[in-house]
Amino acid sequence: MSFDDQQVDAFFRLQSNARYDEFVKHCKKSQDVWVLQDDQGCLIVELGSEKVLPIWNDASLAEKWKGKEHDGFTSSVISFDNFASKWLPGMTRDGFKLGIAPNLAGEGIVVSTEEFSRDIGVDLLIETND
Repeated sequence: MSFDDQQVDAFFRLQSNARYDEFVKHCKKSQDVWVLQDDQGCLIVELGSEKVLPIWNDASLAEKWKGKEHDGFTSSVISFDNFASKWLPGMTRDGFKLGIAPNLAGEGIVVSTEEFSRDIGVDLLIETND
């Protein structure tokens, strides 16, 4: 599924909690997740002491959000299975948070990986090296 320009604009006009709900529905269908990436890795936004990975439910949303400020980044897909089994546990272990579909003003819900996992019905399997 790819959003057209009208759908992108309508999505970004939604309130943060509505975008979050749409993203949760998307993930409950085991659909892919999109991030912004460059040759150094994924875009991580620092909000105070928190490190946040912004994620979207469509490449066109990620591409529109990056604007000129993050021009060197491109949208990159993560399969839902990989996101649920590897990314979420790794981010939990490393203390990262998720920025769920921030709008063009950068507003969005920032959530812990544990809370997000519960919301989408995924059990976090975190390996320890004990």
